[in-house]
Amino acid sequence: MNVPRTGLITVSLEGERLDLAEKFDRTARHQLARFGLEVLGDGIPKTHGREVLAAVESVRRDGAESIVYLMGTWVSAPDVVTAVQLAGMPMAVWGVPEGASFSSVGANVVHGALEELGLKHKLVYGLPDDEETLRELVCFLRAARVKHALNGALLGLIGGRSLGMYPSTTDPLQVKRVFGLEIEHVDQLLLVETARGLDEEKVTQAYEEFKGAYGQINVPMEIMSKSLRMYFALKQLVSERQFDFVALKCLEEVINTYVSCCLPIALANDEGLITACQSDINAAIAMQIMHLLTGSAPMFADVNVVDKDTGVARLVNCGTMPTVLATSKKDVEWNCQYEYMGKARGACPTFCCRAGHVTFAALSRIKGDYVMQIASGEAFEQPKSVLAEVRDVWPQAFVKLHGDPLDFYRNLRSNHMVAAYGDVTNELIDFCALSDIRPILT
Repeated sequence: MNVPRTGLITVSLEGERLDLAEKFDRTARHQLARFGLEVLGDGIPKTHGREVLAAVESVRRDGAESIVYLMGTWVSAPDVVTAVQLAGMPMAVWGVPEGASFSSVGANVVHGALEELGLKHKLVYGLPDDEETLRELVCFLRAARVKHALNGALLGLIGGRSLGMYPSTTDPLQVKRVFGLEIEHVDQLLLVETARGLDEEKVTQAYEEFKGAYGQINVPMEIMSKSLRMYFALKQLVSERQFDFVALKCLEEVINTYVSCCLPIALANDEGLITACQSDINAAIAMQIMHLLTGSAPMFADVNVVDKDTGVARLVNCGTMPTVLATSKKDVEWNCQYEYMGKARGACPTFCCRAGHVTFAALSRIKGDYVMQIASGEAFEQPKSVLAEVRDVWPQAFVKLHGDPLDFYRNLRSNHMVAAYGDVTNELIDFCALSDIRPILT
C-alpha cells in the first residue's frame, strides 16, 4: 500500500506564541511520520492568508492527498477558510489543548466557520504527541487518501447487468458525484475476441508456471487454456483502456459460449487489479476502497448463511475468490466450474479463506441515497468436507461476527458482500463522512 501523503500547515497570528506553534508543528511532523505518513510542508507557521495559500499550493504540487491545518495559536478564520475553499481536497482542523497558545479557540472559530459554509472537514483535538489523537487523525488521513485516489479514477464495466441483480447497478452520474469515478462501459465481445487471438505458446508457458504455484489441478487442458486466455485478455483490455478497476459480467453469455471468468478474476485480484464479477458496480467500488485501505485483495462473496445462534456467517463465492486469501497457494485446488452455471464451464479455485480479523463493507442505496454496511468478525478455517456441505468446488469463508448476527443479516441489501483482512472500521466511517454516505454499523 502506498504511504498516505498529507500537507501539514500550521496557522498562527503575529504577536501570539509562535514559539509554541513551532513546537506543535515539529512534534506533529515527527509523530505522524512515526505512524507511516509522508508529511509535506516547510514546518514554518503561517501568519497571513497569503502565506497559507502559498503553503497549500506548495503541498499540492508535492502530491498531497489531504491537508491538516494545525492551529498553532489563535488565528484569523479567513486565513484558513479561504485556503480550504480553494484547496478542494479532504482536510482536518487540529486544535491543541494548551492554554497559553489559544489553539483551542482558534480551532473553534475555524470549525464553526467551515460548518456554516458547509465545507467538509475533520475536527481533532489533542496534543501533538497524544496517541489517541494521532490514531484518530491517521484514520482520517488514510480515508482521505482513498477519497483522493477514487476521484478521477476509471471503472471499467465489461458487460451489463447480470441475472437481474438490481443492487449491483447504479446511476453513473451519482457515482461521479459521490465518488468522483468515471464508468466506461465496453462489451464482453472485446474480451472474448482478444482471448481467442492470443498466442498459444504464451498460454502454454503460463500453464507450466501455474502448475508449480498451486496444489492439485483437476481441469482439462482445453478449459485451462481458455481460462488463461481470458486472464491475459482481461489484463490486455485493462491496459489498453487504462481502467483502474473492473466489474465484469461473465454470466450468462460468456460462461455459456467460451469459458467462465473465475480464474481471470481471481488472479487479477491476486495481483492488485480489483475486479468484481457479475457486473456488480457497488461491490467493485467497495472492493477498491478496501484494497486501497488494506493494500491486499478483498473478498467478494454471497452471504450464504448467518447462524443466529452462533453468530457465524458462511460466505460462498462462485469461483472468483482471490487465491492469496488462502493460507497457502498450495492449499488451493483448481476444479471445473459446475456445468449448471454455464455450458462452457471454466477453472475454479477451491479453498477456505485463512483465519484472521476481517472488516466488512457493503455499498447499497436506500431510496436512491448511498449507505455502507460496516461490520467485523474473526475468520476461521474449515476443512474441505465442510465446504462440500454447500458446494465442494466453490471457495468459502467462515466468520464469527462481532456484532448481532440478526442485525447483520437485516442490513444486507445485496447478495454480494465485500470484506478484507484487517481492522479499518474507523477509516470506513471517515470515508463515509467525506462522501455523504450513511454508515450502518452492525
